[in-house]
Amino acid sequence: MNDRMALRKDLNLTQTAAAARAGVSLATWRRWEADPDSVATDTAGACERVLRAHPLHRSETARDAIELAWNGDNRITPRQAFALAVVLGLWADELRAWIESPADEPLHDVGPFAVFDHRVMFYVGENLAFAAATRDRCDAVAREIESGTLPFLRPGRFIDEVLMGAALPTAEAYLNEMPELFEDIRPRIGDELDEMGDDDWDVLSDWFDDEAFAADWEVPLGLPALPVLLAERHPFTWFDEEGEAPSYSLLRNPAAEADDR
Repeated sequence: MNDRMALRKDLNLTQTAAAARAGVSLATWRRWEADPDSVATDTAGACERVLRAHPLHRSETARDAIELAWNGDNRITPRQAFALAVVLGLWADELRAWIESPADEPLHDVGPFAVFDHRVMFYVGENLAFAAATRDRCDAVAREIESGTLPFLRPGRFIDEVLMGAALPTAEAYLNEMPELFEDIRPRIGDELDEMGDDDWDVLSDWFDDEAFAADWEVPLGLPALPVLLAERHPFTWFDEEGEAPSYSLLRNPAAEADDR
């Protein structure tokens, strides 16, 4: 494995996605990856930029903004917030590449959809509009995190909360496995006085669960209630804006409701 292939894999890019970002054919990318001298200088430069300019390396401005926005908040640490923004940015980029070349790989293997239960994708198929709408929400939520807002802090779209649930495990893995990405953000260790620490992902998930406007936010990731959710709320409706925060779950217990009456 050469250095170019190793870097591409380290960045979690397929050859197809890398070629789409470089604006070259898959065959050209493969030639360049095997031997940079086998393609024109301009083409080689475009390919090299793909491996340098990747969402994992978000700008210094974004890092500073996230640290400023979340440094005094004990519900989430700046490093956790940055990791979540990185994941969402990465997914948005993957979806852009797929939209440019949708025949290269199935949509259920791209971005956040690879984390969803595949039964969700039965309703979606290879829908370009769904992919584009999800890309836009990944971008929008990542920008909100950089400015100090999470989907759980304001009414919005069901898809936004679903994306947060999908991003949590990947964000945790990035923080644990690629610490060099977070060197410019002050760490938070946490302590016995209940200060939130960078490793307290379970605490963060519990807070998300307490604050979620839609109690079903983690169901699309494979919880047993998924068939009920899909019957009640088609994935195409997940982008609808809520006028106000929903106060109940679609999956509330019918028996309990009967008792209340």
